[in-house]
Formats: sequence, structure tokens, C-alpha cells
Amino acid sequence: MAMTTRHAATTVRDNEKNGEVHDGTAYCNMVRNSNNGTQGDMSCGNGTCDSKKRNNGWLLPDPFMGPDGERITSPDQWPAQRAYLADMLQHRLYGTMPPAPAELQSETVTANLMWNGEGIYELMQLTIPATATPGGVAIRFTVRVCRPNRSGQSAPAIALVMPNYTSPDRFCGFCIGEEMLHTAVSRGYAIVGFEIDEAAPDDAAKFFDSPCIRAYPGYTWRALAVWAWMQSRVIDWLETCDWADWNRIVATGHSRFGKTALCCGLTDTRVAVTAPAGSGCGGMGSLRLQGNRFGEGIGHFERIGRMANWFPHWILPEAGAYGTPDGERPYRENELPFDANILAACTAPRGLIVVEGLDDGVANQFGTQVSWLAASEVYRFLGAPERCGIHYREGGHAYTPEDWNVVMDFCDATLRGRNVNATYKIRKDDDAPVGYDWSMPCQ
Repeated sequence: MAMTTRHAATTVRDNEKNGEVHDGTAYCNMVRNSNNGTQGDMSCGNGTCDSKKRNNGWLLPDPFMGPDGERITSPDQWPAQRAYLADMLQHRLYGTMPPAPAELQSETVTANLMWNGEGIYELMQLTIPATATPGGVAIRFTVRVCRPNRSGQSAPAIALVMPNYTSPDRFCGFCIGEEMLHTAVSRGYAIVGFEIDEAAPDDAAKFFDSPCIRAYPGYTWRALAVWAWMQSRVIDWLETCDWADWNRIVATGHSRFGKTALCCGLTDTRVAVTAPAGSGCGGMGSLRLQGNRFGEGIGHFERIGRMANWFPHWILPEAGAYGTPDGERPYRENELPFDANILAACTAPRGLIVVEGLDDGVANQFGTQVSWLAASEVYRFLGAPERCGIHYREGGHAYTPEDWNVVMDFCDATLRGRNVNATYKIRKDDDAPVGYDWSMPCQ
């Protein structure tokens, strides 16, 4: 499913045909011709979408539909529409999140050179003092940094910020291996991993009495939102570091932390690229549509009801109630006012790169593909289709060196304007819509 595309930040070379300007005009003309000038009756895979499926809501929701029931028609309306969608997701999926604290303290615990001086490792402690939280409870968590040694150089590093468990037995305490860390540093990237265990542990029995929850009474946030909020606090700290490029921050993570990265990317507009890996249900995997690499309805994947049953601290219980506790069958997921494509759309027009394994038994390959495809309609609408990419590799549920390099290739193209021989796919004008029956508004 991976396709080779050679492109830079603002040019999609494989899509340049006969001098076309790819602002969606050709696509809109194609839609008008095929639908006799009407919108919203798109083909769905092979043939038209089944009317019963459409009427029952089992297709992906329209991100262009505003709160007044009218579709937006201009890119100028997108910031307000994005804010509306992000607010809905807080109230219906993640829980409400507090603003940034007035004070954030940092302390360097240790700093050492690595790889014969090529890199620097730092162990930091970030603290939000009790006096800066409404609950009067301090929040502390550990941050680990591997970054290029920029001595004598002026170019700051692009920081990849990712959640982490406490991993004392892993290289420098990171949840990824030394090879991936060294590769990133050699390519001019800094890896910034923060540990969730002390401030908001991934344990339902401990989470609801954790410092983050006690520090901010009155908010309904659950773990994905809390971890995303912590990711944003790391970005606050990065804005004080002269070695970091504050305008080119990447939020990434794998599995539950891929869900977290997507939440951070859609709630914090300082994130220049969002890079969820193997994120599945609650991430890039559709809540309505499921299937493996061979298509819809094949295989069995985590549904929102089962996820909420197994991990009741991750999302709001109201969202989990749209599924069944065992997740064995579809239930009321079609009644949700959102799906994964809405989460992804909220990152537009900033960068989004989705990396997945074709044999991942968790991540819902078909549902991820159609969610990405539907989200790319927003990027096309905003004139930035090259900022929305997806990549599939052979293999299972892991954040692999191949995924890692694809993310950095995407960032090289999107953030640095470099030409790359990329293996990720971006949306093309002739890609057929699958899983939804609407199109981007034609201007």
C-alpha cells in the first residue's frame, strides 16, 4: 500500500500533470461532471455507497458541516470550524482540558555527551508548582532529551516530542532503541521523551487520584487528554530552549501514545507535524469502519466499547457507551457525531503523517486508510494536500526504524522544504473516495 512519491514542501511532483495547479479545481470539476453539478453523492469504492449504510450513519462524518447545519464554503472559515470540532471532541471524547499553567519550572538533573560528542543526553525535571494549580497540587514529571551537539552551529533542532513510560532498562530510559535515537540525532532532530508515570499513570486504579487530576478539579479530562496536555507542557519548556526550533515541533508516539499525539496535535496549534503510529481505536482507526489489509469487514479489531471497558481512564465513558463492552459487534458507533477523520482534520493545514503496520492486529488498517483519505479532503480544500501523508509497512504493532525514517522524511519535506525520495502516500486527484459520500466544498 506504500507508494513512492517524490516531492518537496510545496510541490507534489508526481501530481504535476499538464501544468495543473493542484488547489482542488480539477477534482471539483471531476465531481461536477460525474454528479451533474451536485455535491455529496460521491462513489464509495466500487460503485455508489449503499443508501441504507448512508442513512444509518455508517459512513464517515463530514468535517465541513458547521454547528448551524450548513457546510462551510471558504478556507477562511476553517479556523472557526476547526475550533468547533476540537471543542466537540473535548466534550464528547477526551474530556475538558485546563489551560496552560502560569508557571513551569525546569531543572537539569544530568547532562552528558553521547556518540563521541555527536549528541547530548539530558535528564530534566519539569514542575508545575502547587501555587500555579487551582487544586494546590504540584505536578512533576521527568523529561529525557537526546539532541544534536550544536556547538558552533546556529541551526536549531526539530524536536520530536513523545510520551514515555519509565523504562530504566532501556537505552537512556527511552521506549525506543538506540538505533532510532542515533538516526534522529544524525539527521538533525532532537528526541524529547516525557514520562507519564508520576503525574498521570496508565493505571485506572491510580489515575483518578493522580497529581494532574487533583491539581485541576472540575475538568473532565481522561488519560489521552492529560497525556496530550503534558506533551504541550513539554512544548512550553522547549520554547525556552535555544537549541530547539520552536516553530517546528513534532508530536509523535505509538499505540496509546499515538492516540495521545493525535490529541496533542489537534488541541495545540504549535505542533507543526502530528505523527501517530499504530494508533488504532481512539486514534486514526475509524470507529465505524473496520477491516485489515484485505478490506472492510475482514479481521477483528479493538472497538470503542471494548477499549473503554478495558481502559476506563482513557476516554469519557459517554463515548465508550456507543460500543459494547466486549466489542464483538457494531453497536451505536454510527451515532457518534465524530470519527477518526474528524480528529485528523483538526490538524489541518499543519502536517500529518500516519505510519502503520499491515499486519498490526490492533490498528484497523482499512479504517485507518479511509479515515486518512477522508481527512485529506480538508487538506485539499486548504490547498495543502502534500502535508497529509500515510505509510504502510510489512509487520505488526511496533514503532519501527522504518516508521521512524518515514516520519523524518516527511518532516524534511514539510518543515525543511527538502526533496525526498519518500515512500509515503499523499492524496492525488484521481483517488476514489472510500467510506464517505461527501467531498470538499468546491470554490
